[in-house]
Amino acid sequence: MNHATQSHHSVARELRLIEQETSLRILIAEDDGEMRRLLALVLRRDGHQVVEARDGGELLEALAWTLIEPGRQDFDLIICEQSLPGVPGLTVLEGLRARDRTIPFILITRNGGIAARARRLDAFVLDRPFDVQAIRNAIRQSADPVRPAND
Repeated sequence: MNHATQSHHSVARELRLIEQETSLRILIAEDDGEMRRLLALVLRRDGHQVVEARDGGELLEALAWTLIEPGRQDFDLIICEQSLPGVPGLTVLEGLRARDRTIPFILITRNGGIAARARRLDAFVLDRPFDVQAIRNAIRQSADPVRPAND
């Protein structure tokens, strides 16, 4: 595929995402309160509904409520750090995939081996430090069913 064709496909994909863009229900699992609040603020300003979890217990509780409470909307996306107290992010991802839950998942980790395992489970991986645009790009790519794998 030549550069012009790739560029056309990229622009077409972005336009499709903009047209389809809706408010997502996002679960953020991050124990650093400042980082979690910043992510939540940015995502809420972008029009998303955000549920915050500060440790593995809160993350699992939020996921459980989507399974047992009638009418509770499932999450459209999970953003989770690997070093989440109580339950590592990769463990959460593996558990979801083992139960055929294909919810888009963004894992925040610096560990190359864990990042590779997460990518094999169809997760998007972010390395710290990252900026607001990187998280927005990760959300767009994670929400796009025809996204290319990130490297």
